[in-house]
Amino acid sequence: MKSDRIMRSKIYRFLDYIFRLVVLNLLVIIPSFSFLIVYVIITNANNSKNNILEYVTLIPVLFLFFPSVVACFDVIKQYETDETNTIFKDFFKSFKKHYLNSLLISIIFMIIGFLLYNSAKFFYNYAFDNVLYIIGLVVTISFIAIVLMILVHLPLVMAYFGKMRFVETVKLSCIMAFKDIINSILMVIILVIMIVLNILLYVLFIVGGAALTIYLMVKISFKQYIKIYRKVEKNEN
Repeated sequence: MKSDRIMRSKIYRFLDYIFRLVVLNLLVIIPSFSFLIVYVIITNANNSKNNILEYVTLIPVLFLFFPSVVACFDVIKQYETDETNTIFKDFFKSFKKHYLNSLLISIIFMIIGFLLYNSAKFFYNYAFDNVLYIIGLVVTISFIAIVLMILVHLPLVMAYFGKMRFVETVKLSCIMAFKDIINSILMVIILVIMIVLNILLYVLFIVGGAALTIYLMVKISFKQYIKIYRKVEKNEN
């Protein structure tokens, strides 16, 4: 039938995938940033700020953003491995499954990020005073790069190997980050570029920026992960 041919066409499947990414992006963005977006709109309209209220709007980001990102990774990974073609059911199932581990990881990496940011800021401010400060700045930037390389692999490991305990997840993420350094560096570069674009272009961020970034991460790392995933899957069966 004509309708069946249309649904099996490459254009239809492409548009269907785009639609799924847009919906997944909204599932990541709306719960996490809706309060912050409303606050920004109101403060810009009134030209007034409330620092306490601003911090309150960040609470949903802390508790929901990274778990939502992990769930989005999991669903897109399932699309790529032909395990599902649904959106909401798999997203919320994955969100519930990975919530505690992903929340703990987000808190730990926020603390690490805060410490590294302050360290980089300190050494940068005094970089021209002494060569030791320059060395300190280089070392800090190197640590930031390493942390980012591990961070981009954490949701991938959780998506592919969801039964792992917290410590095992972190260990495997460290291994995967350095197993293919070129891929890891490429993923970090893409992440940084997409973050900058999402900040500059709010429309991109709301419509599909987060999901598109996650999709690129899954595609780049697919060959690296799928071999191990298939072996684990085979052994479990």
